[in-house]
Amino acid sequence: MTAFSSTSITFNNPVTDLLDNGIILIVDDVPNNLKVLSDTLANAGFEVAIATSGESALQQLEHTPVSLILLDVMMPGMDGFETCQRIKANLKTRNIPIIFITALSESVNKVTGFELGAIDYITKPFQQGEVLVRVRTHLKLNQLSQSLEARNTELQQLTQQLEQRVTERTQELFTSIETLKQTQQLMRLVFDTIPHWVGWKDINSVYLGCNQSLANALNLSSPDEIVGKNDYDLLISKEESDWYRVCDRRVMESGQAELHIIEQWQRADGQQIWLDTSKIPLRDAKGNVFGILLVTEDITERQLAQEELKQQKQNLEEALVELQGTQVQLVQSEKMSALGNLVAGVAHEINNPVGFLGGNIQPALDYIKDIFGLIDLYQQEYSNPSGIIVDEIEAIDLDYIREDLPKLVGSMREGVKRIRDISTSLRTFSRADSDRPVACNIHDGIDSTILILKHRLKPSETRPEIQVIKEYGQLPLVECFAGQLNQVFMNILANAIDALEESNIGRDFEEIKVNPNWIKIITKISDNKQKVIINIKDNGKGMNEEVKSKVFDHLFTTKAVGKGTGLGLAIARQIVEETHCGKLSFNSVIGEGTEFIIEIPL
Repeated sequence: MTAFSSTSITFNNPVTDLLDNGIILIVDDVPNNLKVLSDTLANAGFEVAIATSGESALQQLEHTPVSLILLDVMMPGMDGFETCQRIKANLKTRNIPIIFITALSESVNKVTGFELGAIDYITKPFQQGEVLVRVRTHLKLNQLSQSLEARNTELQQLTQQLEQRVTERTQELFTSIETLKQTQQLMRLVFDTIPHWVGWKDINSVYLGCNQSLANALNLSSPDEIVGKNDYDLLISKEESDWYRVCDRRVMESGQAELHIIEQWQRADGQQIWLDTSKIPLRDAKGNVFGILLVTEDITERQLAQEELKQQKQNLEEALVELQGTQVQLVQSEKMSALGNLVAGVAHEINNPVGFLGGNIQPALDYIKDIFGLIDLYQQEYSNPSGIIVDEIEAIDLDYIREDLPKLVGSMREGVKRIRDISTSLRTFSRADSDRPVACNIHDGIDSTILILKHRLKPSETRPEIQVIKEYGQLPLVECFAGQLNQVFMNILANAIDALEESNIGRDFEEIKVNPNWIKIITKISDNKQKVIINIKDNGKGMNEEVKSKVFDHLFTTKAVGKGTGLGLAIARQIVEETHCGKLSFNSVIGEGTEFIIEIPL
């Protein structure tokens, strides 16, 4: 009757308008019907499989996940009804929706098809629009049905959990209820044993009953007293009663439970407590909602524990911030201490030989003067020296020595003075801070820092000298911790030099010479005379937004591994803002450079 084989044919087109992307199985022994239906569905984006007989369809269902079946009623061998009956008898396939295919001229008992489990009929000849609408509709209905079953399963699990808790609490009471013959008495005992508040209402939110725990919470003498009352009749505010009524109506109209509703509630004695309430629709034998069951747990202790835990977390976070601040202080303190000891030691070691040299230069000049005077006296007394002496005078060029030796000693004196200035700058930079601020000259600290960084400012093979432009204002002595402020100057100036060297990458000596590197330092007093302002600006490449947002973060650095700790600016900000109650800010523009502004109150 057909030339089609029973081999499955699949069209791999995704269904974009449905949540379920399974396969639609078409079962028909007429090739033309198979082609029309498969083309129609495939063109609409469905994935399609076909079978030419009931036996072939049953075989495919064993290994192919199918979302819907289009089944022809009249087929040779196993007809559509028998095929449908076998599909519904199989636990694996019984939930697949089946739509029968029949001709208008065929005499088919549709009632039989529906009794066997079919959900719809499609008549021949096919109307493509009708076929697509029915297929989409039943796929959606089947999916909604599966979702509803999953929610019902969840509700059953929750009910089982509740029953388990009830069973555990009432286990000890089972031996004492043998005389209780009536179901109502048994349920009363069970509900009264539950520590949770349990109540049930009718469709109008009127109470049908409650357990003893809820009666006690509402200050009722017995659970029977609640029957026939609503929330407005009890010790509940109108606002709360309105909210309960809206919630009850929503649950009963949707037929869906609402679990773990957290609220704060005031008891009859005025105590504020926290409640966790679940509201579940009650259904009769036909599945119609006739009321609502509410189960409420007092979670005040749990809520207070959570609040305490939250507070502890906040305390720990604050402690962490404080610890990080302490860490920065320790690092800065140790760094300054080590640097101070090193610089002070170097300065001390320099002072001893410099003092020796400086103290002996003047006596040396006096000795030289005496020797030259003796030579002059000798030449006066012995105007005709021997030839050997004359030759030696010419050989050593006595006149040149007489002229140059004082200059040479004078140069040595200037060198010793320069070394003394360097030593003084080192001591100025590394001065130990006392436990209170001391009046200091800010310009001395900046100058000493520049002197220490002088080796990095000098010209090299790849670039000219980095120019330092000073525009110092008239500043008074500032009460500060000078050693710590010097560390701030050191960090900012060193970063400026790093930025300039980074901006030179890719530029040759001549290009840099045309647009030389510079660092400008401006000091002034604010307009209101309340603070000293120090601006340190470079003409490097500037910072992007990401770097600007993190520049003061603890341990953040843009330098390569081993070249930066990420502590410099974090320490600088702490010194300026926490130690000196000032402000450290910056401005940076890509391609123009960066400017740091230090503000120290007077």
